[in-house]
Amino acid sequence: MEKLELLPQFIKLYGDKINPGLLSIKYCQTPKAALVEMFFSTKPTLPITTNLNFITCDIITNEDGIEKDLPYFDPDADIVDNASNFINFEAYSLLNCIDNLFTKAAEEEISSEHLKNNPFQPQL
Repeated sequence: MEKLELLPQFIKLYGDKINPGLLSIKYCQTPKAALVEMFFSTKPTLPITTNLNFITCDIITNEDGIEKDLPYFDPDADIVDNASNFINFEAYSLLNCIDNLFTKAAEEEISSEHLKNNPFQPQL
């Protein structure tokens, strides 16, 4: 399994919004899976792993009419490219994909800003 440490990039992007207990966040890739591995100061030897395979970017239909989701993180792509895509997610998307990346105050701020800019529009 290939792994890339991303904590310095997240701190550069988000500063003190990043959970101060986060010791490491690594983008991990195998031929079949995209994962995030996190270590926290509360349990520095126990990784928290999140599978990212549920994130899709497009749906294709084959010649039999069967639809298939294309993964956002292509296992055939270079790990650096996929890790860059992960780093460049919007904060709200990260908040919904990765638990405990941000402080609680940052989570509330990110959610509030998202709702302000994307108000719910009920369908009539």
